[in-house]
Order: sequence, then C-alpha cells, then structure tokens
Amino acid sequence: MIDVNAALIQKVAELARLELSDEEVQEYVKSIGDVLKHVEQLNLLNTEGVEPMNYGVDGSLRLREDVVQPLEPKSDGKPRILETAPESLHDGFKVPPMIG
Repeated sequence: MIDVNAALIQKVAELARLELSDEEVQEYVKSIGDVLKHVEQLNLLNTEGVEPMNYGVDGSLRLREDVVQPLEPKSDGKPRILETAPESLHDGFKVPPMIG
C-alpha cells in the first residue's frame, strides 16, 4: 500500500497548484489514508465469477407508470399551465423566434 504522508500530500497539492495549510495537509493524510485502507480491504475480497458492472444498479429499477392528469382550465378557459409562463401567445408559451 502507498504510504500517505505529509510530503506526498504536499507534492500532489503542488502539482494541482493548491495551497494547503498544515492542518489541511494532516486532514488529507488521514482521509486519503482511510480511503486507501478501505480499497485495500476491497482488494482482499474474492470476486471470482462475479461479472463486472457498468452501472451501480443491475437494470431492474422499479419504474412507475406515467399517468396523464389533465389540468382543469382557468375560469376564462385558458390553460392553467400558462400561469407560470413569463409570456404567452395564442394560448401557448411564447418563445423566441428560431432562424435556421
């Protein structure tokens, strides 16, 4: 395992052009050291026969069905969704013109 010490942290900080206080260096020595210890523990696990994953989930997410719930129009008959529009035009959202 890599020995995480103050000199290593200061070298990495220098390469990244970061200025760290002595307290920050000591915090990074501990936290990065803890991460590397955890990774070393993971390396000890027997992964024989375990398929690699591309994602953290296996693709069997529970999905809810989409249900359309129409909004009742306002009392003047205009769509209620337009209440949130900065500007509306012809009972729809007004958008900038597109020139293609």
